[in-house]
Formats: sequence, structure tokens, C-alpha cells
Amino acid sequence: MFNLPRRTVNLRLPSRLTIVQILTSVLAPPICALCGGKGQRLDEPWGLDLCTHCEAACLRLPAACPRCAEPGEATECRRCTATPPPFDATHALFLYADPADQLVAGLKFQGELPFARVLGTLFARQLRQRGVRLPHCLVPMPLHGNRYRQRGFNQAEAIGRHLARRLGIRLETGMLVRTRDTAPQSQRSAAARRANILSAFAVQPGLRVPPRVALLDDVMTTGSTAAAAAAALRAAGARHVEIWACARAPPPPASDANP
Repeated sequence: MFNLPRRTVNLRLPSRLTIVQILTSVLAPPICALCGGKGQRLDEPWGLDLCTHCEAACLRLPAACPRCAEPGEATECRRCTATPPPFDATHALFLYADPADQLVAGLKFQGELPFARVLGTLFARQLRQRGVRLPHCLVPMPLHGNRYRQRGFNQAEAIGRHLARRLGIRLETGMLVRTRDTAPQSQRSAAARRANILSAFAVQPGLRVPPRVALLDDVMTTGSTAAAAAAALRAAGARHVEIWACARAPPPPASDANP
């Protein structure tokens, strides 16, 4: 009867992610694993248990060698130029230093499994932002059976489950095995690390290794363990092997370096 102008109303329904986040924020709101402050929602159903300030503090990564990620090298370092390792590139999420080291150490030594989700989520976001070409599969650095029974879990596998899911790639947990129960690598010189880890990895017989593989580890120090594992994957047919490390250990001061 009356020709009144109609008011336009935005009737767009909230997205499924928004609805899930509203529900989960009531049950378990994201809380920063480092400072206890408010976490982030992002595009994660349960959010990210890391605040923006702690994330920025963790992701301070200096220029590094594109092959081995040795800090301080903007181009391929002299070590890689002289004797190229059996892997093609390294992508490190951050330096193994405060406060980022608390996430890795908390997961590895204190069994804080929720930290694996934080690390996997951060790593997936960083790899996408860097435009890294995705591999055919992700292989977590294996533990020997004795070490696995002591710890109760494989920290690289725990991180890898979250990382692979967010990148949409296959996680191969049984492809690579550790054939020897090697002594801990910490406090060893670079030469002793290489000798300790020599021939310590093998690919399961009968498994087909795809051409492009990413090998995931929690911390990369000298690269000796990564090189031995990468060599086993190459021997089984991989043509391109990358090392994905959550943390790259900074080089020791010259006065403290092992001979």
C-alpha cells in the first residue's frame, strides 16, 4: 500500500570457521604458550596459542646459507661450496635462542605436546609466505626404538602431523628408520657428530621414495644428522631432499667452538 524504501540488511551468514571459533573460544580460548597472554585466532579453528608479540620475537631469523641455513651467510657458505651436503636446501623457522627455544625444549624434554601444534602451525604459515615449493611427502626424523620408548613420542613426528595437515602433503612416518642407537649429539664436535651418525639411517625395504622429499627435524646444529638421513633418502631414489628444521642452532662463539 505504501511504497516505502526498504533498508538493505547484510544477511550473509557467518562462515563455518567463524562459528567454530566462537564455540571453541568459549571452551578453550587460545592462550600464548610463552607469556600466558591472549593467543591469536587466525584461520585456525582452535586459534594459535601464541600472541603476536611472542611470535615476532621467535621469528627473528638472520640471513643464512640457502643450502645449510648457517646463520650469517647471505649466499651459499664456503663449507657448502667446497663440499656440498647431500641435501639441496634448508628452511629453518627460527634460531634456537630465547624465547623460541622454550617451545622446542618444552615439547622435547617436558612432553608439552600442545607446543607441537604451535610449531607446526607457525612453520606451515612461514613456508607458504616464503613461497616454498611443496615436496611430495614429509619425512620426520626418526628416533631409535630405545629412545622412543624412553621419551614416549617422536617430537619431529608430532610437529609433522600438524605441519603436513596444514600444507596438504603426505606424512611418511615409517619410510626412514634409525638403524643404530647413536649416542646423543650434544656437546660433540662437528667431526665427532659425523662419525657418531655415520650409516645410522636406512629406508624401509620395498618402499618407494618420491622424487621430492622434505626431512623434518626439531633442531639443526651442524647438519651431520640431517646429512646422514638425507643420504639414505637419496640412495633410495630421492632426487631432491630439503631439510625443514623448526630451529637452527646459532654458531658458538669462536672462543667456545669445539675443535
